[in-house]
Amino acid sequence: MTLTFYHVPNSSSSAISAVLAELNHGLTTPLETRIELSLEKGDTHTPSFLSAINPNGRVPAIVHHGVPIWESAAITMYLGETFGVKADGNNPLYPAPSPQRGEAMKWIVWTNVAIVEAARRLYSTMMPGNLTPEEIASIKERALGDLRRMLGVLDEVFKDREFLLEQGYSLADTHVWSFLRWLTFMQVDLSQHKNVAEWMQRVGARPALVEEVKGNKD
Repeated sequence: MTLTFYHVPNSSSSAISAVLAELNHGLTTPLETRIELSLEKGDTHTPSFLSAINPNGRVPAIVHHGVPIWESAAITMYLGETFGVKADGNNPLYPAPSPQRGEAMKWIVWTNVAIVEAARRLYSTMMPGNLTPEEIASIKERALGDLRRMLGVLDEVFKDREFLLEQGYSLADTHVWSFLRWLTFMQVDLSQHKNVAEWMQRVGARPALVEEVKGNKD
């Protein structure tokens, strides 16, 4: 097997776990070997990991045919291009080279650049350190405001379509859904954006993701 996935539970690795769950669904043999690491034990900062896998000391990361690839957006796009274009016959999980692929890339990167940045600011208020109550309140208010605005962007998209792309469900939906689930763990209320909430349910009901979520709870 030439694909190895390095991950930590309950981290941004979850997005790649979900993507792989979709790509593996229906296969008798998974595409990847999984190696679970521990942040507490410093697994991502060992000399071997830093030199051979990710010099930034972070997960997720994959190694395919000896080449390390890191950053979850890059990994999702790479896996989609490599395994997803023909993965589902007439209903591919990732678009072939076309404007549709560009649109998929747009939503994947936007999530990592915009939504994750605001979410990290919100998360920082839950572990405030030396922040004053006033600073915490200000950071939280701005982060939530930014997240509501971005959720509004998605809400507009789902007025006219069931998934992010006109062609239907794709790994772009998987990727964005994974990060929005992270927001719900931080008590961000998605119900204020009806179309987003309904899309979350549609994506979460896919058999591969139902199994993935159940496996993470067991």
